[in-house]
Amino acid sequence: MPVLLKNKQFLYYSRLCVLGVRQDIAITLDEVAEAMFTSSRHCRTLLREMQALGWLAWSPKVGRNQRSGLYLNYSLPSLKAEIAQSMIAEGKYERALALIDNDQALFGQLLKKTSGTNRREGRLHIQLTYTRAFSPLLPHYAARNSERFFLRQIYSCLTQCDAFGNVTADLAHHWAFDENTLQWRFYLRPQLVFDDGSELDATTVAALFSRLKQRDVYRQELEHVVSIEAVSSQCVVFTLNQSDWGFAGLLADVRYAIQPVSQLEAAPTIVGSGVFRVQEHSGQRLKLEANGSYHGYRALADTVSIWQVPAPLVGREDTKGPASKATLDDAMVGDGGTCANYLSLSGSKAPDHRQRSRLEDGCLLALVNRHADLNVLQRRYLAQLFASDELVDQFRHTNSAIDVVPAYNLLPQWLKVASPCLVEPSLPARISIGIYRQQALQAAAQTVLHLLAQVGVQCDITVYAFDEFSRMAQEGALREDLLITSLNFDDNRPSSAFRWMLSNPVLYQCLASSEIEWLRCELTRIRQTQKLPDYLDQLEVIATALIADGRLLPIFHHQQVLNFDDVLKGVAINVWGWPELRDVWSED
Repeated sequence: MPVLLKNKQFLYYSRLCVLGVRQDIAITLDEVAEAMFTSSRHCRTLLREMQALGWLAWSPKVGRNQRSGLYLNYSLPSLKAEIAQSMIAEGKYERALALIDNDQALFGQLLKKTSGTNRREGRLHIQLTYTRAFSPLLPHYAARNSERFFLRQIYSCLTQCDAFGNVTADLAHHWAFDENTLQWRFYLRPQLVFDDGSELDATTVAALFSRLKQRDVYRQELEHVVSIEAVSSQCVVFTLNQSDWGFAGLLADVRYAIQPVSQLEAAPTIVGSGVFRVQEHSGQRLKLEANGSYHGYRALADTVSIWQVPAPLVGREDTKGPASKATLDDAMVGDGGTCANYLSLSGSKAPDHRQRSRLEDGCLLALVNRHADLNVLQRRYLAQLFASDELVDQFRHTNSAIDVVPAYNLLPQWLKVASPCLVEPSLPARISIGIYRQQALQAAAQTVLHLLAQVGVQCDITVYAFDEFSRMAQEGALREDLLITSLNFDDNRPSSAFRWMLSNPVLYQCLASSEIEWLRCELTRIRQTQKLPDYLDQLEVIATALIADGRLLPIFHHQQVLNFDDVLKGVAINVWGWPELRDVWSED
């Protein structure tokens, strides 16, 4: 039934509520008509319609002045919520909010109930909820896990790279490396455009990479690039000063997504080159729509809306300044340890609830800051403590919603590193911990606090906003002894892991100058001599050495979970813990 008609019926129903809700009422038709301020004939019609909707039960008695039975099933607030839920399913979000008097908490609950797919006027819509607003979706910004997922949806790269280092076409249909001239050539598809219709050619790509090379956050990765030139409208040439057999895979990283050059300085609206384009990005909602000018296969869904529905706060949150001291009562807010998106098909009567899950490519880990007064024996002792079953058991006990397994290296399949410490060294009386505001990190920091308290060490925890944490790491300004962070590699796993070791500011904040020199020499050797599929074997050796030395302290891997109903088609969980939105479809 149309929402507008329900609104009119709601007005009449509200007049009946003065008679009593959820109780048997003996009443004549004329009395009901009088309560609703309408005629007896119209009253009969309204009662039949409201009974069909399930709002009330009407048992008419035959005969003049006979008292009929009336039972109202809903209070006004509960009926408002019911109608608002129907409005949301029809995409009438503003009307739903107005009906429930702009009650944001109730609106969030209704959004969760209606999450999933919905087909309206022949167009397929996906609606999801998430616990926080998304940061600006720009490839050159420091990005959290979920933001990197959406960067993949909005932008394309020159190439694509999978978890095994296999490079395939994207905006470029062909590429080649000349070992003699040290030149990589990328040949673009013809007639490429951005999602706003503006031209995307080799000149655009060359200008973009020339500007990226000048930015501090890209300098280390592009240091070996001597020049970037568009030799034709569809061919761009990168000239290097050393061999780099994995360069085509590096350019598949989300940081190298193709965007207009002007967007590096100012982006009043997001212009991308991917399967979806941004229709709205506010503190309340991110709305994407299928990009009609996308060069590849069109998304099966027409629109995707992700609404911000904050998780319930536990305890209190200290919001004084960008960084604050945390206590046991601090609220756990931000990203969860799993991306537990729930998909349900609107109107399904008996959904078959299923799950997809995977162990993340990465881990939550602590890094010992170079400013910390901790020698190698003390670092190894901390590694031994953090690798204990007690830490993970304590975390699971207090954070049952976040599923984890112990981590002994950066990737679950890498060598298990043990750091035996035969002599138990004394630790400082106090150890400071720095994290950014995210649920799993805050929970892990509190677990580490309890663990260290058992060996006589007191902890101070400083919680930063993510952007502040990233900026201070870039400047080498973080002074806490331990920095706990979340490491998630992207779908281009070999080049993503390589890039993390080559230029991650938190990692380099924690290494001494001699360790930095050694690490960069090793990485230079890898890219000069190894093909991309062989990167991970080489990187495993480096990670193992840093862990054995007590610089990196892996804590646990997240078990990412995606809940969905079996009536959905094409649901798969990706490395970011999200569903593959471009492939979701419905039979209806």
